[in-house]
Amino acid sequence: MKVCFVIPTLTGGGAERVAVTVLSALDGRFDRTLYLFSDADAVYLDRVAPGVRVVVARQRGWLARMLELSNFLNATRPDIVMPFLSYFITAIAASLSGGHGRVIFNQQTPTSGFLDDPDFAWHGRGLRAAFALATRLFYRRADAVVVTSRGVADDLAERYGVPRAGMVVLHNPIDLEAITAAARQPVEDSEAGPLVVAAGRLAGVKNYPLLLDALARLAGVRAWILGDGPERDQLQQLVVSKGLQARVRFLGFQPQPWRFIAHGDAFVLTSHYEGFGNVLIEAMACGTPVVATRSAGTVEIVQDDHNGLLVDADAASVAAAITRVIEDGALRTRLAGAASISVGHYAAPAVAARYAQLFQQLVSE
Repeated sequence: MKVCFVIPTLTGGGAERVAVTVLSALDGRFDRTLYLFSDADAVYLDRVAPGVRVVVARQRGWLARMLELSNFLNATRPDIVMPFLSYFITAIAASLSGGHGRVIFNQQTPTSGFLDDPDFAWHGRGLRAAFALATRLFYRRADAVVVTSRGVADDLAERYGVPRAGMVVLHNPIDLEAITAAARQPVEDSEAGPLVVAAGRLAGVKNYPLLLDALARLAGVRAWILGDGPERDQLQQLVVSKGLQARVRFLGFQPQPWRFIAHGDAFVLTSHYEGFGNVLIEAMACGTPVVATRSAGTVEIVQDDHNGLLVDADAASVAAAITRVIEDGALRTRLAGAASISVGHYAAPAVAARYAQLFQQLVSE
Protein backbone atom coordinates (compact mmCIF):
# COMPACT_ATOMS: atom_id res chain seq x y z
CA MET A 1 0.00 0.00 0.00
CA LYS A 2 1.36 3.40 -0.99
CA VAL A 3 1.05 6.08 1.70
CA CYS A 4 1.95 9.75 1.22
CA PHE A 5 1.98 12.24 4.10
CA VAL A 6 1.96 15.92 3.05
CA ILE A 7 3.13 18.69 5.37
CA PRO A 8 4.46 22.25 4.80
CA THR A 9 7.82 21.67 6.51
CA LEU A 10 9.46 19.95 9.49
CA THR A 11 10.00 22.83 11.88
CA GLY A 12 9.77 22.10 15.59
CA GLY A 13 6.03 21.69 15.97
CA GLY A 14 3.76 18.96 17.26
CA ALA A 15 2.08 18.13 13.93
CA GLU A 16 5.46 17.77 12.25
CA ARG A 17 6.70 15.41 14.94
CA VAL A 18 3.55 13.29 14.73
CA ALA A 19 3.80 13.00 10.94
CA VAL A 20 7.40 11.80 11.13
CA THR A 21 6.77 9.41 14.02
CA VAL A 22 3.70 7.73 12.52
CA LEU A 23 5.13 7.40 9.03
CA SER A 24 8.44 6.05 10.34
CA ALA A 25 6.65 3.50 12.54
CA LEU A 26 4.48 2.00 9.78
CA ASP A 27 5.79 -1.46 8.91
CA GLY A 28 7.08 -3.03 5.69
CA ARG A 29 3.61 -3.49 4.21
CA PHE A 30 3.67 0.21 3.29
CA ASP A 31 5.51 2.17 0.62
CA ARG A 32 6.00 5.43 2.53
CA THR A 33 6.55 8.97 1.21
CA LEU A 34 6.89 12.23 3.12
CA TYR A 35 6.11 15.19 0.86
CA LEU A 36 7.33 18.62 2.05
CA PHE A 37 6.58 22.00 0.58
CA SER A 38 9.88 23.23 2.02
CA ASP A 39 12.83 21.74 3.90
CA ALA A 40 13.91 25.05 5.43
CA ASP A 41 14.60 24.73 9.17
CA ALA A 42 13.58 21.07 9.00
CA VAL A 43 14.71 20.04 12.48
CA TYR A 44 13.02 16.63 12.36
CA LEU A 45 14.60 15.27 9.18
CA ASP A 46 17.06 13.18 11.17
CA ARG A 47 14.11 11.34 12.78
CA VAL A 48 12.70 10.12 9.46
CA ALA A 49 13.18 6.34 9.15
CA PRO A 50 15.58 5.16 6.40
CA GLY A 51 12.75 3.43 4.51
CA VAL A 52 10.76 6.65 4.07
CA ARG A 53 11.22 8.58 0.83
CA VAL A 54 11.39 12.35 1.40
CA VAL A 55 10.27 14.57 -1.49
CA VAL A 56 10.70 18.36 -1.32
CA ALA A 57 8.69 20.61 -3.63
CA ARG A 58 10.71 22.82 -5.94
CA GLN A 59 8.04 25.44 -6.59
CA ARG A 60 7.16 28.46 -4.47
CA GLY A 61 3.74 30.04 -4.09
CA TRP A 62 0.60 28.12 -3.20
CA LEU A 63 -0.72 27.70 -6.76
CA ALA A 64 2.57 26.43 -8.16
CA ARG A 65 2.99 24.10 -5.20
CA MET A 66 -0.53 22.74 -5.61
CA LEU A 67 0.06 21.95 -9.28
CA GLU A 68 3.42 20.35 -8.54
CA LEU A 69 1.85 18.18 -5.85
CA SER A 70 -0.96 17.23 -8.22
CA ASN A 71 1.57 16.08 -10.81
CA PHE A 72 3.45 14.10 -8.18
CA LEU A 73 0.29 12.36 -6.98
CA ASN A 74 -0.74 11.59 -10.55
CA ALA A 75 2.67 10.04 -11.24
CA THR A 76 2.95 8.00 -8.03
CA ARG A 77 -0.74 7.23 -7.38
CA PRO A 78 -0.64 6.66 -3.61
CA ASP A 79 -3.49 4.71 -2.02
CA ILE A 80 -3.54 7.07 0.98
CA VAL A 81 -2.86 10.81 0.97
CA MET A 82 -2.74 12.35 4.44
CA PRO A 83 -2.19 16.11 4.79
CA PHE A 84 -1.08 17.70 8.04
CA LEU A 85 -1.90 21.45 8.09
CA SER A 86 -2.00 21.91 4.27
CA TYR A 87 -5.48 20.42 4.00
CA PHE A 88 -7.09 22.51 1.28
CA ILE A 89 -4.11 22.62 -1.11
CA THR A 90 -3.62 18.87 -0.77
CA ALA A 91 -7.31 18.07 -1.26
CA ILE A 92 -7.47 20.15 -4.46
CA ALA A 93 -4.19 18.66 -5.71
CA ALA A 94 -5.48 15.14 -5.08
CA SER A 95 -8.68 15.91 -6.96
CA LEU A 96 -6.78 17.41 -9.91
CA SER A 97 -4.55 14.34 -10.03
CA GLY A 98 -7.53 12.11 -10.77
CA GLY A 99 -8.61 11.23 -7.23
CA HIS A 100 -6.92 7.83 -7.25
CA GLY A 101 -6.25 7.61 -3.49
CA ARG A 102 -8.13 8.15 -0.27
CA VAL A 103 -7.62 11.60 1.28
CA ILE A 104 -7.50 11.65 5.09
CA PHE A 105 -7.12 14.93 6.95
CA ASN A 106 -5.08 14.82 10.15
CA GLN A 107 -6.37 17.45 12.57
CA GLN A 108 -4.07 18.10 15.51
CA THR A 109 -5.76 21.06 17.19
CA PRO A 110 -9.26 22.57 17.57
CA THR A 111 -9.99 24.67 14.50
CA SER A 112 -11.73 27.38 16.51
CA GLY A 113 -8.69 27.68 18.76
CA PHE A 114 -6.43 27.99 15.73
CA LEU A 115 -8.62 30.72 14.26
CA ASP A 116 -8.64 32.61 17.56
CA ASP A 117 -4.84 32.39 17.90
CA PRO A 118 -3.39 35.90 17.31
CA ASP A 119 -0.06 34.37 16.28
CA PHE A 120 -1.65 33.28 13.01
CA ALA A 121 -3.13 35.38 10.22
CA TRP A 122 -6.69 34.10 10.50
CA HIS A 123 -7.98 36.40 13.22
CA GLY A 124 -9.27 38.98 10.72
CA ARG A 125 -13.04 38.67 10.23
CA GLY A 126 -12.91 38.05 6.47
CA LEU A 127 -10.13 35.48 6.66
CA ARG A 128 -11.82 33.69 9.56
CA ALA A 129 -15.06 33.44 7.61
CA ALA A 130 -13.27 32.14 4.52
CA PHE A 131 -11.36 29.54 6.51
CA ALA A 132 -14.50 28.43 8.34
CA LEU A 133 -16.38 28.06 5.04
CA ALA A 134 -13.51 26.09 3.51
CA THR A 135 -13.47 23.85 6.58
CA ARG A 136 -17.17 23.08 6.18
CA LEU A 137 -16.75 22.27 2.48
CA PHE A 138 -13.47 20.37 2.38
CA TYR A 139 -13.79 18.33 5.57
CA ARG A 140 -17.12 16.93 4.39
CA ARG A 141 -15.48 15.73 1.16
CA ALA A 142 -12.49 14.05 2.82
CA ASP A 143 -12.60 10.26 2.95
CA ALA A 144 -11.90 10.49 6.69
CA VAL A 145 -10.70 12.98 9.29
CA VAL A 146 -8.26 11.78 11.94
CA VAL A 147 -8.52 13.85 15.12
CA THR A 148 -6.19 13.65 18.08
CA SER A 149 -8.86 13.88 20.76
CA ARG A 150 -12.60 13.89 21.32
CA GLY A 151 -12.35 17.61 22.02
CA VAL A 152 -11.02 18.27 18.52
CA ALA A 153 -13.85 16.15 17.09
CA ASP A 154 -16.44 18.06 19.14
CA ASP A 155 -15.09 21.37 17.86
CA LEU A 156 -15.32 20.28 14.19
CA ALA A 157 -18.79 18.82 14.62
CA GLU A 158 -20.36 21.57 16.70
CA ARG A 159 -18.69 24.62 15.15
CA TYR A 160 -18.27 23.55 11.51
CA GLY A 161 -20.82 20.82 10.90
CA VAL A 162 -18.30 18.10 10.09
CA PRO A 163 -20.11 14.72 10.32
CA ARG A 164 -18.97 12.69 13.31
CA ALA A 165 -19.30 9.51 11.27
CA GLY A 166 -16.35 10.60 9.15
CA MET A 167 -14.04 11.30 12.11
CA VAL A 168 -11.72 8.84 13.81
CA VAL A 169 -9.95 9.58 17.11
CA LEU A 170 -6.34 8.41 16.95
CA HIS A 171 -4.11 9.63 19.75
CA ASN A 172 -0.64 10.86 18.92
CA PRO A 173 2.40 8.58 19.22
CA ILE A 174 5.68 8.94 21.06
CA ASP A 175 8.96 7.11 20.62
CA LEU A 176 9.14 5.59 24.09
CA GLU A 177 12.53 3.98 23.62
CA ALA A 178 14.16 7.18 22.39
CA ILE A 179 12.61 9.28 25.15
CA THR A 180 13.50 6.96 28.03
CA ALA A 181 17.07 6.61 26.74
CA ALA A 182 17.49 10.38 26.31
CA ALA A 183 15.92 11.06 29.71
CA ARG A 184 18.83 9.25 31.37
CA GLN A 185 21.39 11.67 29.97
CA PRO A 186 22.93 14.01 32.57
CA VAL A 187 22.13 17.71 32.82
CA GLU A 188 24.43 20.33 34.31
CA ASP A 189 22.61 22.15 37.10
CA SER A 190 24.60 23.89 39.82
CA GLU A 191 21.65 25.81 41.26
CA ALA A 192 19.65 24.78 44.31
CA GLY A 193 15.92 24.64 44.87
CA PRO A 194 12.90 22.80 43.45
CA LEU A 195 12.69 22.88 39.66
CA VAL A 196 9.69 22.93 37.33
CA VAL A 197 10.07 22.53 33.58
CA ALA A 198 7.83 23.81 30.77
CA ALA A 199 8.19 23.25 27.04
CA GLY A 200 6.50 24.52 23.91
CA ARG A 201 6.35 27.38 21.45
CA LEU A 202 6.79 30.76 23.10
CA ALA A 203 3.46 32.06 21.87
CA GLY A 204 0.18 33.29 23.29
CA VAL A 205 -1.65 29.97 23.11
CA LYS A 206 0.83 28.41 25.56
CA ASN A 207 -0.03 31.01 28.21
CA TYR A 208 3.39 31.27 29.81
CA PRO A 209 2.36 34.43 31.72
CA LEU A 210 0.11 32.18 33.83
CA LEU A 211 3.10 29.99 34.69
CA LEU A 212 5.13 33.06 35.64
CA ASP A 213 2.27 34.38 37.78
CA ALA A 214 2.19 31.04 39.61
CA LEU A 215 5.96 31.05 40.11
CA ALA A 216 5.77 34.54 41.61
CA ARG A 217 3.67 33.00 44.39
CA LEU A 218 6.22 30.27 45.13
CA ALA A 219 9.34 31.31 46.98
CA GLY A 220 12.47 29.50 45.87
CA VAL A 221 10.94 27.46 43.04
CA ARG A 222 12.96 27.60 39.80
CA ALA A 223 11.80 27.09 36.21
CA TRP A 224 13.38 26.01 32.94
CA ILE A 225 11.41 26.98 29.83
CA LEU A 226 12.24 25.05 26.66
CA GLY A 227 11.24 26.41 23.28
CA ASP A 228 11.34 29.51 21.15
CA GLY A 229 8.81 31.73 19.45
CA PRO A 230 7.47 35.23 18.85
CA GLU A 231 6.87 36.08 22.51
CA ARG A 232 10.35 35.32 23.82
CA ASP A 233 11.38 38.96 24.32
CA GLN A 234 8.03 39.84 25.90
CA LEU A 235 8.25 36.88 28.30
CA GLN A 236 11.81 37.74 29.28
CA GLN A 237 10.70 41.26 30.10
CA LEU A 238 7.83 39.85 32.16
CA VAL A 239 10.30 37.73 34.11
CA VAL A 240 12.28 40.85 34.97
CA SER A 241 9.18 42.85 35.92
CA LYS A 242 8.16 40.08 38.34
CA GLY A 243 11.64 39.84 39.84
CA LEU A 244 12.05 36.23 38.69
CA GLN A 245 15.24 36.60 36.64
CA ALA A 246 17.28 34.65 39.21
CA ARG A 247 14.84 31.72 39.09
CA VAL A 248 13.70 31.42 35.44
CA ARG A 249 15.92 30.26 32.57
CA PHE A 250 14.99 30.21 28.88
CA LEU A 251 16.82 27.29 27.28
CA GLY A 252 15.57 27.76 23.71
CA PHE A 253 14.41 25.04 21.34
CA GLN A 254 15.84 21.64 22.24
CA PRO A 255 15.52 18.87 19.60
CA GLN A 256 15.77 16.36 22.45
CA PRO A 257 14.26 18.07 25.50
CA TRP A 258 13.74 14.94 27.56
CA ARG A 259 16.85 15.03 29.75
CA PHE A 260 15.84 18.53 30.86
CA ILE A 261 12.28 17.42 31.57
CA ALA A 262 13.48 14.36 33.49
CA HIS A 263 15.64 16.60 35.67
CA GLY A 264 12.64 18.58 36.91
CA ASP A 265 10.53 17.93 40.00
CA ALA A 266 7.39 18.70 37.98
CA PHE A 267 6.42 19.42 34.40
CA VAL A 268 3.87 22.22 34.01
CA LEU A 269 1.66 22.99 30.98
CA THR A 270 -0.49 26.13 31.23
CA SER A 271 -1.84 26.38 27.65
CA HIS A 272 -5.11 28.12 26.84
CA TYR A 273 -5.92 25.06 24.72
CA GLU A 274 -4.26 21.89 23.47
CA GLY A 275 -5.56 19.63 20.75
CA PHE A 276 -3.77 16.81 22.47
CA GLY A 277 -0.69 17.78 24.48
CA ASN A 278 2.10 15.52 23.17
CA VAL A 279 4.58 17.01 25.60
CA LEU A 280 2.53 15.77 28.56
CA ILE A 281 2.97 12.17 27.43
CA GLU A 282 6.67 12.76 26.87
CA ALA A 283 7.02 14.17 30.39
CA MET A 284 5.17 11.14 31.76
CA ALA A 285 7.59 8.89 29.87
CA CYS A 286 10.47 10.78 31.49
CA GLY A 287 9.09 9.94 34.94
CA THR A 288 8.30 13.56 35.77
CA PRO A 289 4.93 14.32 37.44
CA VAL A 290 2.74 16.59 35.31
CA VAL A 291 0.51 19.55 36.15
CA ALA A 292 -1.74 20.83 33.34
CA THR A 293 -4.56 23.29 32.85
CA ARG A 294 -7.80 21.76 31.59
CA SER A 295 -8.42 21.85 27.83
CA ALA A 296 -9.75 19.58 25.07
CA GLY A 297 -6.53 17.62 24.76
CA THR A 298 -5.15 17.55 28.29
CA VAL A 299 -8.28 16.04 29.87
CA GLU A 300 -7.94 13.09 27.50
CA ILE A 301 -4.41 12.36 28.74
CA VAL A 302 -4.36 13.34 32.40
CA GLN A 303 -6.58 11.59 34.92
CA ASP A 304 -6.63 14.05 37.78
CA ASP A 305 -4.83 12.83 40.90
CA HIS A 306 -4.06 9.52 39.21
CA ASN A 307 -1.37 10.02 36.56
CA GLY A 308 -1.09 13.81 36.93
CA LEU A 309 -2.87 16.91 38.21
CA LEU A 310 -5.45 18.93 36.27
CA VAL A 311 -6.13 22.49 37.38
CA ASP A 312 -8.13 25.54 36.44
CA ALA A 313 -6.34 28.28 34.50
CA ASP A 314 -5.60 30.62 37.38
CA ALA A 315 -2.31 31.33 39.14
CA ALA A 316 -3.47 30.22 42.58
CA SER A 317 -4.56 26.79 41.32
CA VAL A 318 -1.36 26.24 39.32
CA ALA A 319 0.80 27.32 42.26
CA ALA A 320 -1.09 25.05 44.65
CA ALA A 321 -0.66 22.04 42.36
CA ILE A 322 3.07 22.70 41.95
CA THR A 323 3.41 22.96 45.72
CA ARG A 324 1.63 19.62 46.20
CA VAL A 325 3.96 17.84 43.80
CA ILE A 326 7.13 19.40 45.18
CA GLU A 327 6.34 18.86 48.85
CA ASP A 328 4.70 15.42 48.72
CA GLY A 329 7.18 12.70 47.80
CA ALA A 330 4.57 9.95 48.01
CA LEU A 331 2.34 11.84 45.57
CA ARG A 332 5.22 12.27 43.12
CA THR A 333 5.94 8.54 43.23
CA ARG A 334 2.28 7.61 42.80
CA LEU A 335 1.70 9.98 39.88
CA ALA A 336 4.88 8.91 38.10
CA GLY A 337 4.07 5.22 38.58
CA ALA A 338 0.58 5.54 37.10
CA ALA A 339 1.90 7.69 34.27
CA SER A 340 4.51 5.09 33.33
CA ILE A 341 1.66 2.65 32.70
CA SER A 342 -0.50 5.19 30.84
CA VAL A 343 2.18 6.03 28.26
CA GLY A 344 2.17 2.48 26.85
CA HIS A 345 -1.05 3.33 25.00
CA TYR A 346 0.83 6.01 23.04
CA ALA A 347 3.90 3.98 22.03
CA ALA A 348 4.66 4.56 18.35
CA PRO A 349 4.23 0.92 17.19
CA ALA A 350 0.81 0.67 18.87
CA VAL A 351 -0.41 3.95 17.37
CA ALA A 352 1.01 3.09 13.94
CA ALA A 353 -0.94 -0.19 14.04
CA ARG A 354 -4.15 1.80 14.55
CA TYR A 355 -3.30 4.01 11.57
CA ALA A 356 -2.54 0.91 9.48
CA GLN A 357 -5.91 -0.57 10.37
CA LEU A 358 -7.68 2.63 9.29
CA PHE A 359 -5.76 2.76 6.00
CA GLN A 360 -6.57 -0.84 5.18
CA GLN A 361 -10.23 -0.33 6.03
CA LEU A 362 -10.57 2.71 3.77
CA VAL A 363 -8.71 1.18 0.84
CA SER A 364 -10.80 -1.99 0.99
CA GLU A 365 -14.11 -0.11 0.90
